[in-house]
Amino acid sequence: MEMKQISETTLKITISMDDLEERGMELKDFLIPQEKTEEFFYAVMDELDLPENFKDSGMLSFRVTPRKDRIDVFVTKSEISKDLNLEDLADMEDIAQMSPEDFFKTLEQNMRDKGDAEALDRLAEAEKAEETAASSEEEPAQEFVHFVLDFDSIEDVVRFAQAVNFDVEASELFKVGDNYYMTVLLNLIDKPSYYLNLMHARILEYASPGTKTRAYLLEHGVQLLSADTLAHLKMIGQ
Repeated sequence: MEMKQISETTLKITISMDDLEERGMELKDFLIPQEKTEEFFYAVMDELDLPENFKDSGMLSFRVTPRKDRIDVFVTKSEISKDLNLEDLADMEDIAQMSPEDFFKTLEQNMRDKGDAEALDRLAEAEKAEETAASSEEEPAQEFVHFVLDFDSIEDVVRFAQAVNFDVEASELFKVGDNYYMTVLLNLIDKPSYYLNLMHARILEYASPGTKTRAYLLEHGVQLLSADTLAHLKMIGQ
């Protein structure tokens, strides 16, 4: 593993596929928000000699970019205060009508809106800079490719799922407003060079190209199904 400090608030950690395997992790694990992934991130942080300003810094934001032979993890400090400010409560309406679960969810979102948005913006900027630098280099053949697809209705989603007869590593289903979105991870290892274009064309027979990123869907959408979305949807109507 390698660590590089990009700025006062952002680190880049490079983790090889061998390092992932030794820790019982796979690339598709990072497509599914889960406790295992968060524990992995913090275990990696414990192993590294972090800069002083990152130690005991409170909430951290993580963004993962997969590469052919590694993953790049961008880590940014959040500026959210550790103390609860009573002014945060003044912005929340109908507190008396909230369940405890709704109260804490609303409070968390309130605090994220006030402080963590800057951390997420810095993550996006750091990743964009790295992507720009990487695009100027000759990239080796891809091992995985990730699509985001748009659907107008749940019927279109089910129709697509039942038409898929090729291997999919992982898939997720989100809803934003009245629209549905699916993420699909394809494995290109040992596949012919034309395979990606062929699969992309077949996918677009049933879905529209994605207009949202997975990061946006995780932040603003409702995740309806995770991991084996296609397998679950295939059972509908059978």
